[in-house]
Amino acid sequence: MKKVVSMLFVVILLVFGFAEAGVTEKEILVGTFQAMSGPVAPIGRPMAQGMQAYFNYINEQGGIYGRKINLIIADDQFNPAKTVVEVRRMVEQDGVFAIVGGLGTPGILAVEGYLNNRGVPFVYLGGGSIEFSLPPKKYIFPVQPNYIVEGNIIVNYLVEQGHKRIAVVYRNAEDGQEFSKSAVGTLKNLGMQPVANIAVDPLKTDFTSEITQLLATKPDAIAMCLFMPQSVTFVRQAKQFGMTSQRYVMSYANSSESYIELAGDAAEGVEVTAWVFVDFANPEDNAIQIYQKYYNAIPDAYAIAGMIAAEVFVEAVTRAGPNLTREGLVAALETFDNWRGHFIALGDENHGLTYKDISQFDARMGVTSMYIMKVADTEEYGLIWTVASPWMSYDVADLLGVL
Repeated sequence: MKKVVSMLFVVILLVFGFAEAGVTEKEILVGTFQAMSGPVAPIGRPMAQGMQAYFNYINEQGGIYGRKINLIIADDQFNPAKTVVEVRRMVEQDGVFAIVGGLGTPGILAVEGYLNNRGVPFVYLGGGSIEFSLPPKKYIFPVQPNYIVEGNIIVNYLVEQGHKRIAVVYRNAEDGQEFSKSAVGTLKNLGMQPVANIAVDPLKTDFTSEITQLLATKPDAIAMCLFMPQSVTFVRQAKQFGMTSQRYVMSYANSSESYIELAGDAAEGVEVTAWVFVDFANPEDNAIQIYQKYYNAIPDAYAIAGMIAAEVFVEAVTRAGPNLTREGLVAALETFDNWRGHFIALGDENHGLTYKDISQFDARMGVTSMYIMKVADTEEYGLIWTVASPWMSYDVADLLGVL
């Protein structure tokens, strides 16, 4: 009897092929968690739309090897407790093949270990913690620059611009703490110290006490890791207190038209890091055209992030071949060597997206080059983001020195 059952099982495998979770002859089921409601929804909604737009575009071309991508969007409201519940549901009940483009460092940290232990690929992490990359984890594939990279690049940029009295302002959470550690460590390596290193409660809405501290230290530049709406309110209040001559350089999480809309005139002169290049003023740009096939709007930076997440996943699935498995997807991702995308340029020409076998220290570092954008007041368009620097790259070999 056992021999008969075994023979039947072999016949089933030969006829139907190996069934991988979330993969059928016609479909690849993937999940994402986004803040579709709550205070972070202005980031989560466009990111989800960017992913959906790109997957729709691929599906209209016939999918990948005849399979169309079906995206489940879970609303975790940027609450890590909800993230855990939603991700477990998508993996254990919905049976997704992979998680793609989850948003938010707290939620990502809450589920990355679970996903890695379950052997579920997590492609594109919408956050910047160094813990996503170190130690490298087999099924976890960060794309965005981490906060260690960003803190280093911002400080080096400010020093190169001649600033000598640099203050650091950061969210008192995992993301901001890593940014602060990097910024302070980089200054130390340059023989300098911050004139102030100020932690901000992530729930705070008034920054009078923090700005009073800054006024007392007389900085000429401020390296910031705050997210909207805090980043908007902080700069507006600082300028109201007379801090108008200082240079403000902030995390790439603020590189959106939404920042300018919320900050108004206070946005002028504010700078942010950026790690992808899209010509938002060019209606013929490929990324903009793809997005506008499905949404009647210009994509913002968060929508572009969602499109990148989808594009990385699509490239990996294509490389994995028609017999798609989770192990095959990991192997395909590890063939990325300075990959810079098809429709959206990732990093500079020498620092695209590279993954390696996890035995190597830098196997999951993501993008390590960035440039600076600045809000300028133009005659034709009013306040807009403009390119303010060439690409800058971080030497991964120096990472431990900063940490």
